[in-house]
Amino acid sequence: MKKAVLVNPRGSERNQQDDIMYEIYEELEGHLALMMDDVEFIPSLALLTLAAYIPDSWEKVFIEEDYIPVNKTDKILFGKKYDIALISTVNYTALRGYEIADRYRSMGTYTVIGGLHASALPEEALPHCDTLVIGEGEEVFQEFLRDFKNGCPKRIYKAEKPVDLTLIPPAKYDLIKNPERYNKMPVFATRGCPHSCDFCCFPNIYARSYRHKTVEQVITDIKKIASIHPRPYIHFCDENLLCDREFSKELLKAMIPLGIPWECFCDIGIAGDEELLALLKKSRCKDLLIGLETVNPKVMKDIDQWKYEKLKRYREDIRKIQSFRLPVTGLFIIGFDGDDETVFDNVVDFISSAGLYDMDFAVLTPIPGSNLHKRLKAEGRIISEDWSKYTWTHVNFQPMRMNAETLQMGLLRIFKRFAGREMLQRRETDEQAKRG
Repeated sequence: MKKAVLVNPRGSERNQQDDIMYEIYEELEGHLALMMDDVEFIPSLALLTLAAYIPDSWEKVFIEEDYIPVNKTDKILFGKKYDIALISTVNYTALRGYEIADRYRSMGTYTVIGGLHASALPEEALPHCDTLVIGEGEEVFQEFLRDFKNGCPKRIYKAEKPVDLTLIPPAKYDLIKNPERYNKMPVFATRGCPHSCDFCCFPNIYARSYRHKTVEQVITDIKKIASIHPRPYIHFCDENLLCDREFSKELLKAMIPLGIPWECFCDIGIAGDEELLALLKKSRCKDLLIGLETVNPKVMKDIDQWKYEKLKRYREDIRKIQSFRLPVTGLFIIGFDGDDETVFDNVVDFISSAGLYDMDFAVLTPIPGSNLHKRLKAEGRIISEDWSKYTWTHVNFQPMRMNAETLQMGLLRIFKRFAGREMLQRRETDEQAKRG
């Protein structure tokens, strides 16, 4: 029997042990119960999806290194001999992924690397693996498996066209040994986004065309999760789930009988569709994570024209969505070229006046594969390519209108402002009122 191991490497800030925001978490010690919705534990959907293509006759082992005790890492990762090791990388896990791949290769295991980071920087990843998968992996991975079986696998497999999502089989959630350790379980229904934000790497790596699975496929995945998890909560990984209104409404109607809580990323445009908002509520949507990006019109104009037009109605649209008892988490990015030191107070003032249920902040990050990375690289403004620090909390470039330290400290200050006990207790009170 052949054996395959599927590994999601640990992040550089595993369990906050090296987290730049450690002081914030430390201050909230004793109040962390109020933060459980903010601390996400989600398994790798990419690996669980690829596992569905591996023959049932193979033994398959799924490993999330973040959840391995440090003193047991070597035994769990390298204690068995495998025929194939599949390693998925994002930026902040890439360096650790290379270490794991090198170790497997030294043991004689055929090693495959894929994921966003490896797809963006193939020349960096290739020396660490026997085969590199670039771009959307489902179709080319099937080609790899056929070649591997025939003894002639290639060094590189590159997706040349968008994957037909209607042909993707159900993810292998049953490979998760202890599903209850995850407070959110991943599902995806669509790929692509109509917007053109230059900080996003998805359009260049995974194509911009907006596609979706069938409703039946998505419901099958959700039912599978419900069969293995005692308290399922669905996290849609889609970049922008609700763009196709017709498909979205069909999906939400099918989700209503399941009664399973869920969340997704979407854009502020949903505020204009009351039928959709009503279905979101009926289907037990518990959080809408909306990329607001900035509250400065001059900055937004350079980010995305559609969002620029919507910005003037942000407060009204947020209130409209939340009037349906749908919590909005506003996602903000700080450090655009038009941002100066006033950006921090401006965001705080907006949040206070808009009545957002929750918010999250990121520092602008030049992710490899994005147009932003190409531009800042050409301008000589990238000050670090330590990928372990590409976490959306570390400053890795020289801002235009402030120094890097000012941006870094400002980000931490604004996090601390909204992660304080008072804010957490207010949210807990709001949750209790809803349950009552």
